[in-house]
Amino acid sequence: MNLLILPLILLTAIPSAESVDGERWKPFDHPAVVERTFTAFTQPGDSLSLISGAMGFFKVDEVVFVDGDRIPGRDGEWVPAIRVDASIDIAQKKSLEIRLELAKSATETARLASVRADSAARLATKELERVSALLEKGDASQSVYDQVLQRAEEATAVSDTARVAFADSQLSVRLVESELNVIEEKIKQSTLLAPAGWYVETCDVVQGSGLTMGQHMMTLVDRSHFKVILAMTEEEIRALSVSPLKLNRVLDGSEIQPSKIRVGSVPHPETHRRQVTIDIPAEELTLRTYETGGGLEIRASLGIPDSRGGVRIPKKFIGQQLEQWIVKDTEGMIYMVYPVRSDETSWLVRSKDMPVGIELVPLTTE
Repeated sequence: MNLLILPLILLTAIPSAESVDGERWKPFDHPAVVERTFTAFTQPGDSLSLISGAMGFFKVDEVVFVDGDRIPGRDGEWVPAIRVDASIDIAQKKSLEIRLELAKSATETARLASVRADSAARLATKELERVSALLEKGDASQSVYDQVLQRAEEATAVSDTARVAFADSQLSVRLVESELNVIEEKIKQSTLLAPAGWYVETCDVVQGSGLTMGQHMMTLVDRSHFKVILAMTEEEIRALSVSPLKLNRVLDGSEIQPSKIRVGSVPHPETHRRQVTIDIPAEELTLRTYETGGGLEIRASLGIPDSRGGVRIPKKFIGQQLEQWIVKDTEGMIYMVYPVRSDETSWLVRSKDMPVGIELVPLTTE
C-alpha cells in the first residue's frame, strides 16, 4: 500500500453558528479543531486475477486481449479472454460420446430381453395354473405338473435376471453421462472469462505459452470506481463519525466527493491503526488522455476536536479587566484566558486554569 501520513496540524475555530444555551456556556463543548492531513494514492476499485487451474502441462491456444484493452460487452456479461489448449479433453469427449451410444444400445437390448423374459414368465405362470386345475380334477398326472412347475420357476428366474441386467445397463448409461459432463466442464474451464467493462492491467502469457497449475495469466481491474486506503487511529476514526472528510487531488487541488467510507475492524499489530477505505466514483476524477485514474495523489483532511488548542467562547461571556481577559463561572469564580483570535461573534481562547465541565455566565467588560 502506498500511504503517507502527514502530521500537518492547523488550529481552526469551530463555526460559530451554534446558539448559546440560555445564559450558560460550556466552553469545553466547543473546542478548537486540529486539522490532520493524510496523503495516499488511488487504485482501481476492484481487481481480478486469472489463474491456470489445469492439472499437468498445457499451452495457451489464444489470447484475446492484451495490456490496456477494455473488455467489451454489456454490464454483467462475461467475455472469453484466454483460451487454453483443450485438444486432449475434446478427444476424450468424443470417446465418451461413443461409449454413451454403445451403453444406450446395450440398455435397449437389455430392455427388450427383459420384456421377452417377462412375457415368457407370464405364459409359464398361466400354463402352471391350467395344469394345476387339471391335476385337481384328476385329468393331469403329478409328473406333468412338476415339469410345468419347473419351467414356470425357470422362466420367472430368467425374467428377474433380465430385469436386473436392464437396471445395470441403465446405471452404465448414467455413469458415462456423468463422465461426459465432467469432461465438458473441463472444456468450458479451458476458456477463461473476463467481466465486461473491466480493463486488462497485465497479461503474462502469449499464444503458445506453456502453463502449469496455479500459474498467473492475467490481471483485470475495474475503473468504474477507485479507492484510497488510509490508516487511522481511534481518535481519528471517532472524529470521522462527526466531521466531514475533505478530499483533494494534490496535483491541481480539485475537490473530490467520496461515495462510501468503510472502516476495518482489525487494527495493525504494531501501529494499532485501522484501515479506512474510501471509494471514489470515476466521474469525480478529471483525467487526461493517458491518465487511467490509478496512482493519483490524494490529500484527505479531517478536523479533530482538541481543547488543548483552545476553546470557543461567545463575546458576551468574555470581558477585559485592565490588560487581562477574563471569564466568570456560575459560582462567580474569575478565570484568566488568553485570546488567540476572534470572529464576528466569539473568541478562540486558551486557559490554564479553567476546569473541564465549567459553565460560564455572561460577563460585561469591566
